Amino acid sequence: MTVKPARDELTPDSPLPEPLAGLGDAVEVQIRRAPADRGIELAVRLRDGAQSPVTAGTRRLAGRDPHQAIRAALREAKQLLETGEVLHPDSPPTTRTTAVNKPLQMATRQGRREGRL
Repeated sequence: MTVKPARDELTPDSPLPEPLAGLGDAVEVQIRRAPADRGIELAVRLRDGAQSPVTAGTRRLAGRDPHQAIRAALREAKQLLETGEVLHPDSPPTTRTTAVNKPLQMATRQGRREGRL
């Protein structure tokens, strides 16, 4: 992911932003300058290697896929570095569950893990 921080505050030697630091030793993070002075590149990958497709699919459906956590941490780190705050999806316009807004509520809950829909 390419990040254009508001200040030049992220270097390979600097501490990681909190969302990425929260992943701990389970991931490997690489920080480097983006080509043509376009900001900073953040690359994150799991240390424990590849997962089987069956296991990955089951974990994803259960909401425990480590790749979801990595995507969420990258998205939050990008927002923190570029704007100084983490933006969250809007709440549904109604708090009462109905047959019509149930899909919207489910999509919004999923969006918090996967990004804005």
